[in-house]
Amino acid sequence: MEIADRLPPPPSLGRLLNVTTGASNRLCQTLLAQHGLQLGHWVILSALWRQDGLTTSELAGYTGNALPATSRIVDRMIKEGLVTREADPEDRRAVRIRLTPKGRALEPLAGFWVEVNERLLDGFSETEARTLFALLERVRENASADTSR
Repeated sequence: MEIADRLPPPPSLGRLLNVTTGASNRLCQTLLAQHGLQLGHWVILSALWRQDGLTTSELAGYTGNALPATSRIVDRMIKEGLVTREADPEDRRAVRIRLTPKGRALEPLAGFWVEVNERLLDGFSETEARTLFALLERVRENASADTSR
């Protein structure tokens, strides 16, 4: 007998979002493993493919990660030869994260999110998918507004 049969979880939206995020991340990790990438690396690469030379702070805002976590991911990406840190020629205090040729060569993965969405939304109508995105955006806005109080 499964634990969920003996101990059904409460109807907690936070729990469901957390479990769903975990399952989604595992799917992404599995799909990206064949390319030697981690999901966090892909997210940063996807920003840099669109606009190379972002700061770590800008990347943190894009990814939704805290600045220290983003900096650690960038450090690992530098060790793997995917990106470099370069001083901004116009503002010596700023450091820009730039793609290396190895990082740029992975750009065909820019549309990776399309495959993931197709898998996650399998069996959903277009209307259901749009509704889900809108509802999740409202949940995110509510959570963000509540934490800023």
